[in-house]
Amino acid sequence: MRDPLPPLPCLEAFEAAARLESFASAADELHLSPATVSQRIRMLETHLGARLFERLARSVQLTELGRAYLPAIRESFDDLAVATSGLFGAARREQLTVRTQVSYATTWLAPHIHDFQRAHPGIDLRLVCAVWSEALTPGEVEIDIHQGRGPWAGVNSELLHHDHAVVIHGPAHIDRHGPVTSVADLATRPRVQVLGFDDVWQRILPEEAPPPEHPITVDTSVAALEIAAAGDACAVVPERFARTAVRAGRISLALEQTWPMRQAHYLLRPLNASPPVQPARLFLRWLRDLEQRSEALVPAVE
Repeated sequence: MRDPLPPLPCLEAFEAAARLESFASAADELHLSPATVSQRIRMLETHLGARLFERLARSVQLTELGRAYLPAIRESFDDLAVATSGLFGAARREQLTVRTQVSYATTWLAPHIHDFQRAHPGIDLRLVCAVWSEALTPGEVEIDIHQGRGPWAGVNSELLHHDHAVVIHGPAHIDRHGPVTSVADLATRPRVQVLGFDDVWQRILPEEAPPPEHPITVDTSVAALEIAAAGDACAVVPERFARTAVRAGRISLALEQTWPMRQAHYLLRPLNASPPVQPARLFLRWLRDLEQRSEALVPAVE
C-alpha cells in the first residue's frame, strides 16, 4: 500500500518558495498570503518529519533535505502538466472532423489544407476516409462530403462542387503512343477506368469505338492518377483532382477539354441535425473560397 502523499497545496507552496527563495514571492505567484504559504510549508514539514527551509531574516534557504526533495517535486509537477495538457488540453481547442473520400482528401484538400490551418490555428482538424469512418461514434463527424449523383434518402444533401472530367496520361504514354490529337485517338489507347465513372468514357469515345484491350479498373481517382503517372495508360478523373499533379509535371492533359460528370460533391447532413458548429462553418466557407480562387486547368464546358 502506498504511503500517504503530502497534500498537493503544500507541495505547490514548497516548490514555489524554493524556486523563488521567498515565501512572500511564492504567495504573490500563488495568489495567497505569506502567512498561508508559511502555514502550508510547516504542514508539509510536519508531514515529512523534517525541516525543508532555513528561515533567515530576509530570505529562506533550502536545507540539505529540501534540496534533495526539490527535483522530484519539480519533475512530478512537470509530468502532471504534460499529461494534463496531452489528454485534456486539446479539449479546450475547437475540434473538427471531416469525412470524405480518399481521392478528395488526397488530391483536393491535402495540397491546400495548410492554408486553412494558418487561417484558423485554433481548430484541430481531423480528416477521415472510409477505412476509419465506421469506427467513429454517431455524431462525431461535423462535415460529411460525398461524391455521387444524389440526392440520398434519409439525409439532406447540399451541392458543394460540380465536377468535370479530364483525360490525363503520364510521360510514358507519349513516348509509346505519341500525343493525343483528337478524341478519336483515345479509342485505341490503353486506359484506366474508375468505378462509377465508366459513363464518362462512354460519352467521350465515339459509339463505334472498340472495347479497350486489357483495361485496368480501380475504385479511386487517386489510384487512376498514380497508374497513369507511372505507366502508359490514359485515365478519366475529375479535373480538380488532376490540378496538383499536372502543375507538378507528373501527368499531362491528353486534350485541352473537359466533359461534364453526372457525379458531383455534396455535403451530407442528417435530417434532424442542428446547424453546423462554428468550426464547421469556417471550414465550409474556406472550402467555397478555395473553389473560387483555385484556377482550373481548362475552362469547364457544360
